[in-house]
Amino acid sequence: MKKFATIAGSIALLIGAVIPAMAAGNNCSNGTTGPLSHDYCYITNTSDVNVSNTNSLNLTNSVTAVSNTGHNSASYNTLGGNITTGNATLNATVNNVGNINTTTVTGGPSAANNSGSNNITGPSSDNRVTITNSQRVNVVNSNQADVRNTVDATADSGYNNGNYNTGPANVQTGSTVLGVNLQNHLNDSATGISAGAGGAGGNSVANDTTGPFSTDYVDVVNSANATVNNPNYLSLGNSVAVVSRSGNNGASYNTLGGNIGTGGSSAGVGMNNEGNISTTTIQMAMGGFANDGSNGVTGPLSDNRTTLLNSFGTSVSNPNNANVTNSDTDVADTGSNASNYNTGGGAVWAGLSDLWKTISNHLNDSLTVIQ
Repeated sequence: MKKFATIAGSIALLIGAVIPAMAAGNNCSNGTTGPLSHDYCYITNTSDVNVSNTNSLNLTNSVTAVSNTGHNSASYNTLGGNITTGNATLNATVNNVGNINTTTVTGGPSAANNSGSNNITGPSSDNRVTITNSQRVNVVNSNQADVRNTVDATADSGYNNGNYNTGPANVQTGSTVLGVNLQNHLNDSATGISAGAGGAGGNSVANDTTGPFSTDYVDVVNSANATVNNPNYLSLGNSVAVVSRSGNNGASYNTLGGNIGTGGSSAGVGMNNEGNISTTTIQMAMGGFANDGSNGVTGPLSDNRTTLLNSFGTSVSNPNNANVTNSDTDVADTGSNASNYNTGGGAVWAGLSDLWKTISNHLNDSLTVIQ
């Protein structure tokens, strides 16, 4: 697919990069607490990332290109008329790139181990350990593009007249070569989120050797939420008119005859439209690969609780709307030559007429990968 090359190029731009601070690990514990004590330990890591990329593009290209060695006249001469034209070559290139959004979010609120414990707690004590890791990522890429390309290209060595001569008339045209290349790359949003809450090292919580009548709570909460919204609207109109002509020559009404020889006529047209390409990659770990919660050696009539909670939510929305109109008129012409009404006869030699055209539209392409 062409898409992957497009995405790789967009991500490499790194237009916007957000890298939150990463903690080495969280360790919270209450150890050897006294009777009737109140021992609280709290660790809260919060990462909140909001990225908004709003683009509006109004682009109008109007290109008129003419390469002309024709439209010559050698008429009304007593001893005849001779016309020889050179080659006409024209190359027109229009390249539009707009509304490229690249957002990279790397890191999380806790990149390694989370551990919490109440160890050797006193009688009738109140011991609490809470570790909270929270990450919220919100990315909005809003793109609107209105593009109008109008290209008129003409390469002409024809339209020559050698008429009404007493002597012979000779018309020899050169070759015409015309190339038009029109490329539009618009509304390309690439969002890469590689982060996590809780890291990959694991979570461990424990109540160990708790006193009688004690209340021992250990909580580890990991929460990660990623929301990506890529609304794209594209209105694109391409109007291309291409003429490559060495024909339409006249050698008529000559007493001693008329001869016409035309060169070759070649025209190449390429249009490539790419728009509304949304790429979202989310790689997020929740709480690591190992979770361990235990109550060991608890005292009589004690209230011991361990809680591990991992919550991961992701929402990706890619609404795309594209309105594309391609209007293309191409002419490669070595004909329409006239050698008429000559007393001495008329001869016409026409060269090769060759035209090739490519129109490619790649629109409304959304790729979402969640790992």
